[in-house]
Amino acid sequence: MRAKRKWREAATRYLLEEAIDKDSGADDVYRLKLLDPFLGERDLHQIHDGTLTSFIAWRRQPVKVKRKSGKVWVKQVKTKTINLDLSLVRRILNLAARKWRDEQGLTWLETAPLISLLKVRDARAPYPLSWAEQRLLLPELPEHLAEVCLFLLNTGLRSESEAVRLDWRWEIVVPELDCNVFLVPGDSRKNEQDHVCVLNSVARSIIERCRGKHRTAVFTYRGRPLQSVNNTAWLKARERAAAKYQERLGEPAPDGFRTLHVHDLRHTVGRRLRAAGVALETRQAILGHKSGSITTHYSAAELRELVEAMEFVATDNARESHALTLLKRKAG
Repeated sequence: MRAKRKWREAATRYLLEEAIDKDSGADDVYRLKLLDPFLGERDLHQIHDGTLTSFIAWRRQPVKVKRKSGKVWVKQVKTKTINLDLSLVRRILNLAARKWRDEQGLTWLETAPLISLLKVRDARAPYPLSWAEQRLLLPELPEHLAEVCLFLLNTGLRSESEAVRLDWRWEIVVPELDCNVFLVPGDSRKNEQDHVCVLNSVARSIIERCRGKHRTAVFTYRGRPLQSVNNTAWLKARERAAAKYQERLGEPAPDGFRTLHVHDLRHTVGRRLRAAGVALETRQAILGHKSGSITTHYSAAELRELVEAMEFVATDNARESHALTLLKRKAG
């Protein structure tokens, strides 16, 4: 006889065995806490689309969020976020039906049900920055955040998983080109593939300013490794930049700029490379997209091609270097 297992037991095993080594482990913990009141005491065989309807309805309800400043705003959870919750349920049920077994060799669950995902109709479109918007945003950021954001705009790395964790031990000298690159390991990337991060002139200048500040972490704050870019300081800087948009450009700030995501900086690099006529395969290599044709073994000539392509995003049409943007602090 197959023993009946509770959802909470399965969720605990997932955290101990599967989530502990994942970059998204903390996100999984958060999602399982949300799911627990709805599924915690249910047997695994009782979980299906029907038993998840109450959880979905609860997640769709607007939530009031109060900031430290006292300002209250209403947050509406996106469908994509709810689908991530449901995908986690699907993952755990599949493990229970295919991998986890008891002392008699029986799986925890006879068959995993089909957990349906919701149709996404409220997804936010990516918002690549214009050069004018970049000049509005960067001076509003604290220096340590402006530094890493400018680096993102000149490398195309992901913010939290790659740039924030950038490690001096990943740096590799390329004597043939008289430059350095960073080999970002797959266990620090979303697609789990190693990625060669090439540096244009702006990115190199940032790296040199950071050199010597910490033994391992490239980006730091008050002597310690930087933990995040998407924080309160980012949100406040985004608000100030949006307020100045109309003053400087003579029209209201677009919704995409007012709600700018850190990941939009990566989209900005992709858009600028495309506008400069850089080939698709080269763009994929620079951005580290998962592809069977992408490799981490490059010749000096291939690396030179990537570096030269990245120089297209170092300056705007007026050939104005934005490495100096970091130095443009507000008076007082």
